[in-house]
Amino acid sequence: MATKPLKILSLPVDRGGCGWYRVRQPFEAINEYTDSDCHVIDKTSDDPVEILKALCLADILVVRQGAEMGVSMLKDAANEYAKEAQVEPFHAKVVLDIDDNIELISPYSEHYKEYGTKEYYDKGTKQWVWKDGKGDFDLIYNRKRILDLMLGLRKADMISVTTKKLAEYARQYNKNVAVLPNAINSHAWWQPPFAENKQLRVGWSGGISHYEDWYTLKDPLNKLLRKYKFKLVMVGSAFTGLIDKDLRHLIEVWPWVPFEAHSYRMMLMNLDAAIIPLADLPFNHYKSAIKLCEFSAMGVPSVVANVEPYKKSGINAALYYDTPEQFYTNLEQLLLKPENRKRLGLAAKSEVEEKYTAKQHAQTYLDAYRDILK
Repeated sequence: MATKPLKILSLPVDRGGCGWYRVRQPFEAINEYTDSDCHVIDKTSDDPVEILKALCLADILVVRQGAEMGVSMLKDAANEYAKEAQVEPFHAKVVLDIDDNIELISPYSEHYKEYGTKEYYDKGTKQWVWKDGKGDFDLIYNRKRILDLMLGLRKADMISVTTKKLAEYARQYNKNVAVLPNAINSHAWWQPPFAENKQLRVGWSGGISHYEDWYTLKDPLNKLLRKYKFKLVMVGSAFTGLIDKDLRHLIEVWPWVPFEAHSYRMMLMNLDAAIIPLADLPFNHYKSAIKLCEFSAMGVPSVVANVEPYKKSGINAALYYDTPEQFYTNLEQLLLKPENRKRLGLAAKSEVEEKYTAKQHAQTYLDAYRDILK
C-alpha cells in the first residue's frame, strides 16, 4: 500500500552547523530522495499569509530548542487564519529537536551566558566567571528559558535527538523520542586531489565553547608543534592563547563561512591530519560524532578523544587517545608515517560512506515523522 507524501514544515532555524545538520540538510535529503515535501520558514522572504496557510497544511512541524514556546502563538494565528479562509485548521504534529543536554552545560562555555542557572566562582583565579547581572548574565531569564524548554519537551508529540545517550535524557520528559543521527551530504564532501604538502597541515574546526577541550591538549600540542613545525589550522574559533608565543606563527585561523560553503572551505584546507579534542565531561557525552564524520568524509585521518560520542561512533579508523601522552604518540605516528595517514583516512572515509550519509538517513527521518501520525 502506497504511503501518502508528507508536508513537513520547520520554524526558522539558524544557518550555522546546528540548523544545517538538524533541519536544513535532512529537509534537503527528504525533498531529493523521497516524495514528501519539506520547507523551512524564512521570515525575511516568505509571505506572512503563505506561512499561515502552510501551517494549516503541514502534517509535521519541526521546532528547534529555543523556539518551542512560539508554537502556541503560531497555532493560534494559523487557526484564526483558517477560520477566516474557511480551511482546515492547524493539525500538525510537533517535533521538538535537541542536540545537547543543556542542563549540564559547563560554566567555561560561552553559551553558559544563555543557559547557566547558577553563578560561578573560579577558585583558581579567584574571580567570578558568571555573576548575576554582570555582562548580560541574567539568572531569572536563564531559569525561565530552561523551564520553557522542559515544558516544550513535555508538550511535543515527539522529541528528536542525535544519539542514544541524548535519547536517555529526553525520555525523562517525553516517552516518544526518536534518534535521528547527524549525517554527511556525500555530494558536498570528498577527497580533493591536491598535491602533497611540503609542510604538514593539521586541522580542527569548531565553535567558541571548546576551550576546555583544547586545554586538555595544551602541553602535548605545543611539544609536537615545537618538534615538527607543522601548520596548525583552526577553522571557526581560535584558541591561540593556548599555544606558546614563539610557535604562533605556525597557526592559521580561518573564520566561519555560510554553512552551505563549510564543506568546500574545509576541503580547501588540504589537511594531512585532524585533531578532535573533547574533555571527559558529562555535557560532552551527549554530543554527536559529526566532526569526525566531516574529517573522515574528506579522507583525513583524525586523532580523537576516546570519550562518548566518538568511542561509540563506529568509525574505528581514527586514532583514539585517553591521555595527553597518548595523544602525543598517536599524532606523532600520523606526522611521521604518510602511509598511516593514507590508510586510516581511506578507511575512515569508507566507514562514513557506509553509515553516515544524508541519503541513507532521509528515510529514517521520514519514518520517525510518519510514526507519530498513526
